[in-house]
Amino acid sequence: MIQIPKRRQNRSGAVAVVAAVLLVMLLGMVALAIDLGYIVLTRTSMQAATDAACLSGGTELIEGLGVMPAPPASVTASAASIACEYAAFHPNGDVQQSFLDAERDVQFGWAVFDDESNEWQKHWGEEIPGVGGYNLIGVTMHRDVLSSGNGDGPLPLIFAPVLGRTYSTLQTEAAAVIMPAKGVSIGNGENATADVLPFVIRKTLWEKYRRAQTYYETHGIPSDPLELREIMDNETNNYRGTEPSGEPLFGHWAPRNNKPPEFKQDFADIWSCECSFDAHNSVTFFGSDGVLEVDIFPRDDYTSGNAGTVDIGSSSNSTSDLARQIINGVSTEDLSYLPGGQLSLPMSLQGDTGVSAGIKDELESIYGQCRSMLLFSTVNFPGNNAQFEVIDLAGIRIMQVELTGKLEYKHLSVQICQSTLGNAIPDVGKPIGNDTTVFTPLVLIE
Repeated sequence: MIQIPKRRQNRSGAVAVVAAVLLVMLLGMVALAIDLGYIVLTRTSMQAATDAACLSGGTELIEGLGVMPAPPASVTASAASIACEYAAFHPNGDVQQSFLDAERDVQFGWAVFDDESNEWQKHWGEEIPGVGGYNLIGVTMHRDVLSSGNGDGPLPLIFAPVLGRTYSTLQTEAAAVIMPAKGVSIGNGENATADVLPFVIRKTLWEKYRRAQTYYETHGIPSDPLELREIMDNETNNYRGTEPSGEPLFGHWAPRNNKPPEFKQDFADIWSCECSFDAHNSVTFFGSDGVLEVDIFPRDDYTSGNAGTVDIGSSSNSTSDLARQIINGVSTEDLSYLPGGQLSLPMSLQGDTGVSAGIKDELESIYGQCRSMLLFSTVNFPGNNAQFEVIDLAGIRIMQVELTGKLEYKHLSVQICQSTLGNAIPDVGKPIGNDTTVFTPLVLIE
């Protein structure tokens, strides 16, 4: 049988059509991938700008906390302005300056961490109860405002318009808090330090000082010592830990051998701080500035039980160690001697109920700089065998010091201030109170 060969069909046209369709689909997928990458990159840039704006603006919050706080309205106005300014340093998408509307996009409130729910409890638009001021800032950045020419309009896409979509709407958020500090922790191998001075003051004396400052802000104080000693503090527990003793608010009665007790003034507004933005340029000089000083030099039976130095580190800390910590702060090496390699309060520290004249120069070198100091509840054993039960932190600045010469002229005058403590351990579950003066740096919580 003779087989007749079949005619081969020419399918080149059909293949070309399929190839064209596939090419269009491929180009569409490439275009979609480019636009999706563009959207992701823009969102990442927006989040970086939002975080930076939140952290920058939030640094102002501390001005509304602690002693002599600034009015909340001025704090929020300044914080919002700074947030907008720092956002503008960051480009995103098709805009060179990220945009924030100060009134719409920046908000304030207070927050505390709830251990039971393991969540932050945020209260927007509210001041800290019983304290005032804010410890929470939130920033929202928009690229979703239609018909806006301010940089918060939708993100124009590159290829998607071919498919009928011309833009993408985006929004990023950030929130940050300031918390009370309960110690310091520095990672192993880090060269960082923490500005904790190796000094302690009895917490009851510090609380009395705070009450005297509150009285001073409202009423002032008389210049006549006879009138000054008549202002009583019925909340005082004296240094022996007895029942309320009704001591004078601005001082104490010092016993003398075979003579009537002598009134000693503990708090006075003698020195003033010219505190600059750069703390290392701060100076102090003679004259009042509205903030009292407390003298923590041990000179009589009362004050010798209320202050001293502690060994943050080796129990054999020398004067040179104290001097180094005064200037540079405590280091990783110092903390390595403590449980867990950190200073986490409460804890017991060995120290000395006296103050060495060998650290005078170092103290003078940090005049006016805001640092943190330790507060203790009880002390056992005398002299350089003292064991302090340290329970809290206080923000202070050294105002004036004299550690040589006659005893009656020696003094170590410190003044309260708000301290931001680097490498601080946050007390996340503790609300900021009227007694809080040492804070963590801002921490992003979302």
